[in-house]
Amino acid sequence: MSQLTLVGAEPEELIVRSDLLGDLTLRPSDTFTFPQGILGFPECRKFGIVRGGNDRLYWMQSLEYSALVFLLVDPFAVFDNYAVDVPPSHLMQLGALNPADIALLAFVTLPGQTGEPPTVNLQGPLAINFRTRRAKQIVFAEAEYGVRVPVDLNNVIA
Repeated sequence: MSQLTLVGAEPEELIVRSDLLGDLTLRPSDTFTFPQGILGFPECRKFGIVRGGNDRLYWMQSLEYSALVFLLVDPFAVFDNYAVDVPPSHLMQLGALNPADIALLAFVTLPGQTGEPPTVNLQGPLAINFRTRRAKQIVFAEAEYGVRVPVDLNNVIA
């Protein structure tokens, strides 16, 4: 009896090595492509996103570099007044028909010294289309939000 192999078929699970998180088991639906990379890491195009304990925190692990991992937060769950308009050109790049197709997550920077608060980059969030699995970082040049907005992660974790 021969075994049928589907050309181009995705595996049901993918094991990814993370220097910080250990071995991660990802489904194809957990992986995303950033066609232009992300700021500071233009060569990094493939990432996996996993929940970090609740629906407000996530880890984004590079599938290409085991040492590259980011902590992300849902900015709408943390900042009551956060609002952005994703330009139609960005929606088209992500294969989205309307803004509701897109989820936004923001980078968290952990403090360098004890006593300092973590910060969130609200000016350069990630726009993610979970249907097409394409994503990009959007920088709002004229935004009223900053790149290092203090956040109390205890409220996020609770």
